[in-house]
Amino acid sequence: MAKQMTTSIDSNKREVIYEDETSIFIWKYNLKISATNPVEVEIKYKKGYVHPSAKKKTIGDLTKEAKKQKKSK
Repeated sequence: MAKQMTTSIDSNKREVIYEDETSIFIWKYNLKISATNPVEVEIKYKKGYVHPSAKKKTIGDLTKEAKKQKKSK
């Protein structure tokens, strides 16, 4: 379950920190620059995090494979 923590630096700046099992996200807001969107987002991965390296196949990849199989038959 993700934890959320908000800290205010001053009246125009604030940080929202989201933490889950694998990473920590720090969203920095500045009301002088943007009223709704974050100005900066930091992503910090925790020790031992392994990125999923298996590439998902797209529709284009699947059609190329099907064409190769038809040609080889």
